Amino acid sequence: MYFHEIAGELKTYMDPTGRGGDFVIALVGDTLRDPMTEEEQQMDLNDEFNPLASRMSINMLDQILEGKKYISKARAGLICSRYDGQDFADEIDNLYDADKEHLQTFLENRGINVDIEELGSAIQDVLNQIFHGLAKGIHDVDIKLTIHDPKPSIKNLAGDRIYCEDGKLYIDGDVIELPIKLSDAQIYDFEAGYISALCDAYAEALSRDSVTVDDIPALPKKYQTNFYDQRKAYLSAESIQRSISEVYEDGENQFDILKSDAYDGIKTTYFDDYDNGYRRLLEVLKKISDVQLTKSKLSLIKNLIGNLERLGIVHILVNDKTMTSWVDPYAE
Repeated sequence: MYFHEIAGELKTYMDPTGRGGDFVIALVGDTLRDPMTEEEQQMDLNDEFNPLASRMSINMLDQILEGKKYISKARAGLICSRYDGQDFADEIDNLYDADKEHLQTFLENRGINVDIEELGSAIQDVLNQIFHGLAKGIHDVDIKLTIHDPKPSIKNLAGDRIYCEDGKLYIDGDVIELPIKLSDAQIYDFEAGYISALCDAYAEALSRDSVTVDDIPALPKKYQTNFYDQRKAYLSAESIQRSISEVYEDGENQFDILKSDAYDGIKTTYFDDYDNGYRRLLEVLKKISDVQLTKSKLSLIKNLIGNLERLGIVHILVNDKTMTSWVDPYAE
């Protein structure tokens, strides 16, 4: 299937009166994930996050919809690196029933059979495959729906054939992009647990009644640095936990095994006696760097869990309430 075929069909139901080139920009934009880093956020403000939104003439985009021109390999590669498609799938599922039936027929006429309830996911899958084809210079992509394919299992991986680099897994020549990369540009609600524990540790070390996130920029430099370093570590580990759980059917289970293995290695250090909670935190962080993490099959993936992610796992354990407090490890 060509990009212009599916795009032209979608335009019929989503923007029948608009200009073709404008629809191409909107279509691609609707399939992208949210910007994650400060750089990506700035790109978004400059209309550069969508690879088709800048440095392309509207006439060129019109011709892409008409099938006279193609999205370049470089731009398609950027689309793939930022592709999500879930919001767009929801848009498809919210179309009028008659329009969805027409789209269903369009797919059936090309040998793609899908239930109407799965139409959004199917279109999401089709576009993903087309963009990956275009990134390889393939214009007419042979579509085979993957929405019913079982997720691969980590247990079946061979350690000598898989490694992680730049947020991607390389397996026997295949590349799987880890889909989630949490940015430190914002503080997420789900960070509250371990951040609260960090602030309590800083407060005790400084003989203060309390410390909040808003106080961090005014703390002595070593506590500021510690806080920013711990957030970086947590977000890296949490990104991997969420990505692995999404990519592999046993990803969540294997990460749980990793966390359990890590806790077994640090709990004696965690429950030891210290002058204050900040000292307990530092000693546990030192310990995790030396712990052998071998029980989880994730250990087969070279470069996936480095020193940064080991530190992050400590804070995931706090968020999970496996460890409750740096100040009082026996706190309920």
